[in-house]
Amino acid sequence: MQKYFISDEDFKNKKITNDDAFHIKNVMRNKVNDKILIGNNGKCYLALITNISKEISFEIIEEKIGNTELPVFVSLFQGYPKADKLSDIIKHSTELGVYEIIPTIMKRSLFKLDDNKKDNKIIRFNKIAKEAAEQSYRMIVPKVLDITYLKKIDFSKFDHKILCFEEDAKEGKLKSIATILTSLKENDKVAILVGPEGGIDMDEVEYLLQQGFISCALGKRILRTETAPFYALSAISYEMEIRR
Repeated sequence: MQKYFISDEDFKNKKITNDDAFHIKNVMRNKVNDKILIGNNGKCYLALITNISKEISFEIIEEKIGNTELPVFVSLFQGYPKADKLSDIIKHSTELGVYEIIPTIMKRSLFKLDDNKKDNKIIRFNKIAKEAAEQSYRMIVPKVLDITYLKKIDFSKFDHKILCFEEDAKEGKLKSIATILTSLKENDKVAILVGPEGGIDMDEVEYLLQQGFISCALGKRILRTETAPFYALSAISYEMEIRR
């Protein structure tokens, strides 16, 4: 059953509009009396389609009880990668429970910030997050925040700060991530920082350690920038949702 996140206004008016209405009508080919899931304000509802035209009308059948969110709030600071890798990182991180994603420009990022194109990129990234949240039955849609430079970020609000650092893996330093995972508590705020291709410059490492980050290896192998976030999120999910 397909899920759709809709605005407060559309929820109040019991309407589904724009791209979601097109998807229901032309992609899913739903009919009147078909059931769908509606997401709004962190809640999920089973709904019945009552009319299909340019907009989709629905009636709420019941609220679905349950929570598919991670017990902690994970913010991913992703060193901006080349090509279209960030789209896949956003998609799969959303499936794995990330709370928000902050594309971060670092010394070894090949990406050059173009203010004229930035807004359109953020709109597209948030659309990717919405579609992934619907597919994975999330209760919320993670936000993709503005593209920013590393040293303009305020890290003071976080309870735990994980620096994914490949040099620790090379040296076999495997205990730091386990120590952080076992100390996590429900509703903690967790920062995960992943460098771009080419890794993290040592000046940045020193800066991040001063900001309270703990340098961590993600297993014994060296992971790509687009793989590291999934490892870290999966480890958090295992610790908080399965092992305990």
